[in-house]
Amino acid sequence: MQFNPVYLYSNKLDVFTSSMDTWSTERYRKVYNRNLKIFRGVDNRIDIQVRNADQKASNIVGSTLVFNLVSRDTKDLVLQKDFTAMDLATGKVTVTLTETELVDLDNGFYNYSIIKEIRSTVDSTDYRVTSKVPMYVDAQYDTVGTLEITGDVYGDVEPSVLVDTFNYTNPFTQGDSTPKFFLSQIIDARPTLNTANSTHTFQFYTTNYQGTVTIEGSLDTQGATPRESKWATVATVDLATAKYKNIVGKYNWFRIKHIPTTANTGTVDKILYR
Repeated sequence: MQFNPVYLYSNKLDVFTSSMDTWSTERYRKVYNRNLKIFRGVDNRIDIQVRNADQKASNIVGSTLVFNLVSRDTKDLVLQKDFTAMDLATGKVTVTLTETELVDLDNGFYNYSIIKEIRSTVDSTDYRVTSKVPMYVDAQYDTVGTLEITGDVYGDVEPSVLVDTFNYTNPFTQGDSTPKFFLSQIIDARPTLNTANSTHTFQFYTTNYQGTVTIEGSLDTQGATPRESKWATVATVDLATAKYKNIVGKYNWFRIKHIPTTANTGTVDKILYR
């Protein structure tokens, strides 16, 4: 059988204070700190050990460490939060980047920094920062480290397909005597990735629309433009009661057909398909 061990250990970094004016008496110089790697879908805890220039644990009682996450491209501060004290006398603090805080952040590389603040209390809900100094991520006085946000531990969610083009179709050219209708662009249902039990979700966005909306499917294999005779209605959407529709099955193509009533003054703005 296969045996695959996994490990549970803290994501721990050493940072350095400027409490000693020189690095001349240290036992060794830390050239760099490793990159932090953060994962979506879970809470990510980061432990920090504050040390002085002699590599000894530093007392930071009376101060607060602040974590800053900065976009590499725009230089915007995208996340800031205080560390939680574990043992300030020995320089141990921790911060947790929660699943919720990572939702709106793109995958990729970011810069991070850690600031030590001295605060004085103004009232029960407010404080004033009286001192603010950087923490160094190595013995070369670098204050900026690298953090990578990587894929979701449950798998990345693919972006939805945007359907926002609806072309007027003359019913008579289609051999149809129904009122005028509109057809969307053709949607690739990716049959090679789906099974007979796959779920297809359509989310509808409309503005005061009155009319009939249907989802048509095709099993045609003749390229990316299915023949007209190969389309069939697979679902009718009642926008008055629901703004989305799930369809189970394996299809090659989809398209949306909507027939506005004569009194309609609204629009079908867009549809997201996943």
